[in-house]
Amino acid sequence: MVLMAAAIGRYVPVRAESLALPDVPIHIRANLCQRLAGSVQPAILILRGQCAVEQGETSIRANRMVIWDTGSTGVRTIDVYGEDSAQFEKPGRTSSESTMFFRLTTRAGVTSEFRRDVTTSSEPGSLFRRAGNRRLVAERVAAEQTQSAVSSAPIVEPVAQAVPFQAGSDTVRRIRIRSRGFQELQWETFQSEATTPAEQVWVITGGVNLLVDGVQVGTGARRMDVGLIDLSADRMVVWTSPLDGEGLAGGDQAVQTLDTPMQIYMEGNIEIRQGIRNLLRATHALVDVQSDRALLMNAELKVWIPQAGGSVRVRAERLRQLARDRYHAQNAWATTSPFGEPGFRLQSRELFIEPRYTGRTTIDPATGIAKPEATPWVTALDNKFIVQDLPLFYTPRLSAPAEDPNLPIRRASLNQDRIFGFQVRTVWNLSKILGRDEPAGTDWELLADYMSERGPGVGTQTKYDTSGLFGLPGRSVGEGLLYYIHDDGRDRLGIDRMSLVPNTRDRGRITWRHRQHLPHNTTVFGEIGYLSDPFYQESYFENEFDQRKDIETLINLKQDLGLWSWSILARPQVNDFEYTTEWLPRADLYGLSQSLLGGLLTWTSHSSAGYGHIRPGNYTTTPASAFTPLFTPIFPYVQMPDREGRVVMTRHEIDAPFSLGALKIVPFGMGEAASWGEALNGNGLDRYVASAGIRSSLTMWRVFPHVRSRIFNLNGLAHKVVISAEYAWTDASENFTNIPLYNEIDDNAQERFRTRLATNTFMGAIPMTFNPLSYAIRSGAGRSVTAPWHELVEDQQVLRLGMRHRLQTRNGPPGRARIRDWMILEGGLSVFPDAGRDNFGEDVGLLTGRYQWNAGERTSVLAGADYDLFTNAQEIWNVGLLSQRSLRGSVYLGYRQIRGEGFPGLGGVDSRIATASFTYTMGPKWISTFGTAYDFGEKRNRGQSFTITRVGLDWLFHIGANYDQGKNNAGIAFMVEPRFGSSADMGSYLGYLMGRE
Repeated sequence: MVLMAAAIGRYVPVRAESLALPDVPIHIRANLCQRLAGSVQPAILILRGQCAVEQGETSIRANRMVIWDTGSTGVRTIDVYGEDSAQFEKPGRTSSESTMFFRLTTRAGVTSEFRRDVTTSSEPGSLFRRAGNRRLVAERVAAEQTQSAVSSAPIVEPVAQAVPFQAGSDTVRRIRIRSRGFQELQWETFQSEATTPAEQVWVITGGVNLLVDGVQVGTGARRMDVGLIDLSADRMVVWTSPLDGEGLAGGDQAVQTLDTPMQIYMEGNIEIRQGIRNLLRATHALVDVQSDRALLMNAELKVWIPQAGGSVRVRAERLRQLARDRYHAQNAWATTSPFGEPGFRLQSRELFIEPRYTGRTTIDPATGIAKPEATPWVTALDNKFIVQDLPLFYTPRLSAPAEDPNLPIRRASLNQDRIFGFQVRTVWNLSKILGRDEPAGTDWELLADYMSERGPGVGTQTKYDTSGLFGLPGRSVGEGLLYYIHDDGRDRLGIDRMSLVPNTRDRGRITWRHRQHLPHNTTVFGEIGYLSDPFYQESYFENEFDQRKDIETLINLKQDLGLWSWSILARPQVNDFEYTTEWLPRADLYGLSQSLLGGLLTWTSHSSAGYGHIRPGNYTTTPASAFTPLFTPIFPYVQMPDREGRVVMTRHEIDAPFSLGALKIVPFGMGEAASWGEALNGNGLDRYVASAGIRSSLTMWRVFPHVRSRIFNLNGLAHKVVISAEYAWTDASENFTNIPLYNEIDDNAQERFRTRLATNTFMGAIPMTFNPLSYAIRSGAGRSVTAPWHELVEDQQVLRLGMRHRLQTRNGPPGRARIRDWMILEGGLSVFPDAGRDNFGEDVGLLTGRYQWNAGERTSVLAGADYDLFTNAQEIWNVGLLSQRSLRGSVYLGYRQIRGEGFPGLGGVDSRIATASFTYTMGPKWISTFGTAYDFGEKRNRGQSFTITRVGLDWLFHIGANYDQGKNNAGIAFMVEPRFGSSADMGSYLGYLMGRE
């Protein structure tokens, strides 16, 4: 009988390998050793640079290490944690991992050699915390032990004991056997004398379910309970110690000591369940219960990934369980697809799964203490990425969390339009291609593109949000992009820029932004920004150019000290075609709401000093038709002259707040002294500003508890009103038209747009009424103490009035109702006593209004307006309807007017744009988006776009089309994205379409 033959011819039970070298000394060396003050037992060493721990022919090497040295009489124990190129070597074995943990023991002493040895009492840092977490929860199983103490006591084979079993016992385990189905089990048991000592053999057929409670691994304080082992198969052979010739006690269960050997061989429809959601299947398997190890043939492993809310499946010809949650698979493939034959998979020669501790923690509800959380980690060798049995990609090594299925490609698209021609755009996971471990919180991608009208392009981009980057303490957040294209085409940017020849054919960008959070509320923000030419970003990254901050090079260090804060900024000009103020450097000091005279007064201040250099945009390198310097009849805006020198300013405000009942009143006085090394005329300039006035506010409210309506979603109503007023008188010793604008008020996209207003809108001259500096001064943008544009101050008297209304109701389940704004109405205006000087002859101006009616939980009516009353003033208003359904999509309908006349006969702005857009989930597998805009004022189509997405279990397929009349461009696109895991979202591109990024 085949089963009996397998039982008789099985392997000899494997003992734990002993590598203890008690008489061999341990030697430790490194470039730098930091000893933690006060750590006597154990002594704690933090090592950096060429770290090594050697004992005989065994060595552990890494760039960073933490060592716990526990000394005792005759025996010393050394715990070693290593990371960053960690490597372990002993005769016949070499391994390399990102992190390692080992325990060594010796009676021969420990020696050390350090180039620099210091003692510190400061915070140990993130390296020590990671090492401590690993030491706390590291699983010490026989397959991973590098050293173990040698016992002089003789080895005694344990036997089964007839003792009662108690749940949670740390001395015994219980074995239960029952039928897997409705058939009666067939038993055969005998004692085998083929081994020393003798063994009891059970042969069980007919569909068997075997349960083992109380299995533990490890020794002493490191012993861990692995819980219940649930084994099912058609046939089983069990080897264990003799049970006094009685077989199983009671016929279906037995109790054994934890050290009793027990091996199980299984055939046919094998299932091994570990915990609630981990499952192994195989055709043949051999399990060692004592060490919790197994060998399975033609196996499938299903591991639950809590972080992804799904499972990863591994199929292998041969699968070894090295310990609980540690596996080694040969000739295997892995996938997150639940299909039996997945649409995509990663085929590997060798595949390892193990838990790693990446800094994630969970809170123990019983103690409230954060505990390290293990992340299942996959390391694979000789890998092929296969789609529908077609190999597309090969890489020698991959290593990543199990929720990441290690697919090297992120997305690919085919596009066709009139600007770039036929396009092939691909995004790859560069860490997978290079076979490098991707640290938690980081993402590194390769961009590989081809455009028939422009040329080939290649680049790389990264995003990260992690801790301990570059060995620095605190959180690190950043992003970077490097891209190059050899461009053989022309830029088509809009109606008056339809064929711009680039300054260079070698085009691209280098950008990197990094924010480092340091101790003591200190933050460092650094940025590197290089563009090859003026139009590259607008042509290739239009959304970024229009909506995100400027690309520039700077470094800024700041610290928040509560009521005080300071910052130091250095910013050179790298892109000489953009108007930039170089700060070499600049320092600012802020003090907010300092109490004086026991709280009767408050003091707020802002002082700054720096060396500024205004670098005008070098437009001579751009096509002549692209730019016209923007001048008003009085004052230039963008085309500032080249000026440099000191820029020093100190501004202080004293407030005296008090209340008259519900009326809050704040008299204030503000003074400023400022100096510029070079003014617009090239000479030095000093300015003094004095401002005084009074602010007040009145808050009123009333509740209408009986106002209820299902139609309008009302459950009670509260009306809250805030009325505010401010009168301010300001006197400046110098006119703002004499002061260069060292602090820019707009980003490059706005500046670039305004450079063309003179020619494409106002026929050569920009009216002062449309100068952004004039608008900023009238609205008081530069008058507050902390205003970043302190230059924008002028003689002025103004009374500003405002009113804010809130109608609020309560919605939600009983006991958890929340307050929400049902209707919002806000408005304001300004009165100018000296209208001829301050507001183009009109006493009233700057009329603003905003309205929002949240008619339902997801439906809102929106409106807004900005008006002035002088001749040919701005007239801006909009109205819209927004309906959002988080699971089904959203709809927006809107109309917006922008109107303003220039000098008589010199043109103006008259734009009336209607827009409509929707995102709609048509079903579980189909999603569509659409957008359109038309300008009734200019009688011009502004463009349309349409995308439809097929949501598959393994893939996302996007098909889209767009039309832009302003650029005379039409295009179609097709994109495919892998979909990772059962809980994956709908892909990064669809997330962008649906506003989820």
